[in-house]
Amino acid sequence: MKRMFDFICESGERIERFTEYENKQISCNCGKVASRAISAPTFNLEGWSGDFPSSWLKFDQKHRDKLKAERKANA
Repeated sequence: MKRMFDFICESGERIERFTEYENKQISCNCGKVASRAISAPTFNLEGWSGDFPSSWLKFDQKHRDKLKAERKANA
């Protein structure tokens, strides 16, 4: 199965590639060898519950706005 991985080239360039899990090294755009690197996750979990706070806030605001619009339309 293919996944997205970060690679660091011998010249220091950081690139992303969609490749098989087994691939530890790939050819960079410059022709040099790039090795797979460990990268930090890009999502934010709330420390005590494991929820995604930014997603929850968007969901909550969207539903509050919808409820407000329905109340206004029915008044």
